[in-house]
Amino acid sequence: MLTPIRVRGRRTKRPAPTEDAGPQLKRSKGRGGRPLMSLVERYNFSQSQATRRAQRLIAKPPKQPLKKLSRLETLPVELIEKIFLLSLNVNLPRASASLAATVSSERIYRALILFAFWNDVPSSTGPFDAVSATAIAKILRPLEYIPLDLNERAALQSAILRCKWCTVQRLLSRFPDLMGLSIQRYWFSAGIAMTEDQEEKLRRFLAREEEENETRSFEGTDKDNNHYTLSVSPLVSVTVTCHETETAQTHRILGITEFPERFLKGGNGFTSETIAYLETLRLASGFNTSELMETHVALSRDALQKGIHAALVEHNAEALTSLLKIDEYHFRCRNTNVAVTNSVPYTIPAEHFRTAVRVARNEPALFQLLVRASAESVPADDSDITQWAMDLDDSFGQWLLDLMLQLPQRIEAANANPAEGAVFYLGRANGQVELARRYLNEVLGIEELGSWMEETSHDFESQWRSL
Repeated sequence: MLTPIRVRGRRTKRPAPTEDAGPQLKRSKGRGGRPLMSLVERYNFSQSQATRRAQRLIAKPPKQPLKKLSRLETLPVELIEKIFLLSLNVNLPRASASLAATVSSERIYRALILFAFWNDVPSSTGPFDAVSATAIAKILRPLEYIPLDLNERAALQSAILRCKWCTVQRLLSRFPDLMGLSIQRYWFSAGIAMTEDQEEKLRRFLAREEEENETRSFEGTDKDNNHYTLSVSPLVSVTVTCHETETAQTHRILGITEFPERFLKGGNGFTSETIAYLETLRLASGFNTSELMETHVALSRDALQKGIHAALVEHNAEALTSLLKIDEYHFRCRNTNVAVTNSVPYTIPAEHFRTAVRVARNEPALFQLLVRASAESVPADDSDITQWAMDLDDSFGQWLLDLMLQLPQRIEAANANPAEGAVFYLGRANGQVELARRYLNEVLGIEELGSWMEETSHDFESQWRSL
């Protein structure tokens, strides 16, 4: 079946040309439009087109509105520094980048360290005199000095030690200023006058211009013509002696309230600077004597034990010795009473001895340091330590095996009388204990071994001259 085609309108045929119409004009076929581009032009055009397309595809980031500064941030720098030093709030720089940039300067760090660590006891010498007050204000500027009590200083020290800018080198570099403050406080503020030659000698000492063999003692008199001697132990303490009364007062340069955990742990390794700082803190805290004295210095024993483990793994005998001294002295000051029997015994974790055997089988020196700290802490029934002692096949190995056999009796004696019953006490070998005498004769080949608290491997003299 056919589908009809519907056509609108009529189709007309064009009339055929006739001869009378004349010649037909032909349309010219000339070339129109732009001339063809060369290859270089086509390449450049293509690149420009691609660049424009890419720019259209990239969304323009929205414009960030300018941050409006607070009224505090718009204050002059000197005024912001003054507010910060009066508040002593180390969280203030963390409030904004602008405040952090304003108070993050070396002179602010210096003022905070001096204020937090200066061991100032105003009641010991009376009020400042005018000259001494001016000298102290000059050292502490831009800080306006207001004495802190023990709790306030402890809080400030703890806050500063947690700051990233409080590095070991920055702390050590402030020790000369701290020593100068102590001399001003306990010597000049006490009304002691010096002759010109003695003042010049003291000036050369503080400027590290003294001769190599020059003594660190200085003479002076007070208004009653009493004669005094100032003895200085660089970076550690100053001692003022009155000849008429034959009394001496030693003042620590640092007012330590705690041992910082991050230095005790040795998380980044025990560098020479870290060990120097620990030894300085130990001596500044008074942990360098065989006499137990009351201490207010806080200490995290868990952090310290982690540091001992790290020192063993590093084979760092110097760091290990310093940490063991700090641990034993602090523990005995808090828990040992030589006048009372059956006081709390001092021990160290048995795992330290196992670690020493595991990481340093050919270096018994690390194990011997642990023994000198607490021989009674050696695990008596450890097969690895027993085998290691047998493999040593020397005098120390035989002595260690005998110690392990006698441990029950030795622990009982040490608990009853730590000062005389322990094999070692504060590093001293007790001559009345047979095992201690054998250790001296057979292992060390010496007649006696004194307390190791007074010993230090750090050269404070060189450090003082280098600061």
